[in-house]
Amino acid sequence: MPLSAEIPLRTGRIKLPPGTMFWHEGGKSQAETVVFLHGSWHDSTQWLPLMQRLAPGYHCLAPDLLGFGESWPQGKTTYSVALQVEALHSLLSALRIHRCRLVAHSLGAWVAAQYALTYPDRVQSLAVLAPEGVSDRALRGRWRRDRWLVAPWSPLPLVLPWLGKGPWARALRDRRRCLRQHSAACQMLFRRRAAAINGELLQGELLQQRLEMLGWPILALESAAADPTAHRLTQAWLRLLSNSQHQTISPADTPLGVGEGDCAAALEAFMGTNRAKQTKFSAPPAIAPSSAPGI
Repeated sequence: MPLSAEIPLRTGRIKLPPGTMFWHEGGKSQAETVVFLHGSWHDSTQWLPLMQRLAPGYHCLAPDLLGFGESWPQGKTTYSVALQVEALHSLLSALRIHRCRLVAHSLGAWVAAQYALTYPDRVQSLAVLAPEGVSDRALRGRWRRDRWLVAPWSPLPLVLPWLGKGPWARALRDRRRCLRQHSAACQMLFRRRAAAINGELLQGELLQQRLEMLGWPILALESAAADPTAHRLTQAWLRLLSNSQHQTISPADTPLGVGEGDCAAALEAFMGTNRAKQTKFSAPPAIAPSSAPGI
């Protein structure tokens, strides 16, 4: 396999009905396509080192989700998983990509799963890391601090400059800076209908029991040093999946939190083993962006 520095990656940009989509791309277009979807607080650059490792054998495509990085919606919009699914579908259709494997992190895994449920004939397999999109009792309330950091009515931003220079205060300021740079993620995760976030209204765009409808091979990757939240997210998914594999890989100081060499090896083994398994299922009704309560 060539060294990563020898694998050229290219970029693209296209204007589509949902908005302008930007992506990174590598490998030969004739090869099997792997689409990488980034996490909540990242963009497509999160995947570049892994793409360079897989590009010799695959056609790799990593778009910025709408409202992230260099992808922007047409005019004002309410961000939702359904909107991201339709933007991704528009992009893949424009690029004439009719079948692909999905590799996704965090919020991207939520979008990937909903895409697979909505367009099942276009998906061959799914691999996820720290996947969002399900409700779990142990995870409730984890966005409380973040909501206080970015809510327009919150007094917390006003007092941050007066909290001193200690590690706790610096961490809060750094977190607020990150959140303000990712307004689309904030809106999708915890700034939509509060009633849907609390109590028993966690339906709408949440995957929940619909995960069991994913009949494709599914791989849940997890860092051996995963933080408690990432571990709970992975376990919540695994409890709902009927056709999944779980693999722990070495941790690393990377945007994915795992060693990219080990991650590439795990993905290649998974995709190679399941290449012949092409199960098709009927798609559930699409969720309209304007009516889905979401989270």
